[in-house]
This record gives sequence, structure tokens and C-alpha cells, in this order.
Amino acid sequence: MNNYRISEFTLAIVPHGNNESICYEIDDKIIVKKKTNFIISKNCINFGSSMSGRKDFTEHLTGYIYKAPILVHEEKKLIFFPTASTRNKDCSWINLDNIDYTYYDNDKKLTKIVFVNGLVLDFNISLNIINNQIYRATRLEHNLKKIYR
Repeated sequence: MNNYRISEFTLAIVPHGNNESICYEIDDKIIVKKKTNFIISKNCINFGSSMSGRKDFTEHLTGYIYKAPILVHEEKKLIFFPTASTRNKDCSWINLDNIDYTYYDNDKKLTKIVFVNGLVLDFNISLNIINNQIYRATRLEHNLKKIYR
């Protein structure tokens, strides 16, 4: 598949090889022949703005510039956050709404994100970084609610 449409059922978009991504959904896993950032960027455009515009919006509402969460789909309030710099080839994108909880696996030295459907994905970053990204995405969500009251 070359195109992927993000929805409320999307859990995460994770790099897979050099030019592919795995799009995890609540009940499916789809391999897309595009990089994660391309998928996010294309969906921002499909839903009415550029990725740059979405980043500017986040900066305006929160002050976050680096590793900023973005509102991919305004109508459905779909907020995704990156696990690393968007310039990093290992950058994954996580849907805030579909996270159940996170924890650090001391044996494997990996941070785990558990999603609402029970899927567990491993990330080679600290639990503090993931939790900080969740906090930042939640702050964006909170500030959006103020606008849409």
C-alpha cells in the first residue's frame, strides 16, 4: 500500500525498514511503502492543513517547537506525538487517544506502550521521554478544548 488514511482507529505509525512504515490499528496492521513523517504530512494535507501549519498551530497554543505533538485531524481531534525528532529515521507517531498505559521493562531495557486493544509496542527510549510526550500532547488537547468551548 502506498497511501494510508489516519483515523480514530490508528494506534501508531512505526518505521519499518528504510522506506516503509507499519500502521497499527485497533484491529489491523498495515504496511505502507512510505516513511512515517510522509504519512503524517500527507494526512495533515488531506485533513485541511500542512504539517508545517499544524506545527505552527501547536507552537501557538503550547509554545512547543521541538518534538511537538500535532493535531492531524481537526474535526475528530486526533492528536499524534513523535517519539523522537522528526528528522530521526526512527521517529514513530503515536495517537494520544488510544494509549492505555506505559511502563519500562527493566529486563529488556525498553519502554512499552500498551494500547486500548491490548497491543504492546516497544520503544528504545526512556519512559520519561514517552511520558513527557504524552503530557505535551495532553496539554495541546486541553488548550484545544478551551478554543472549542
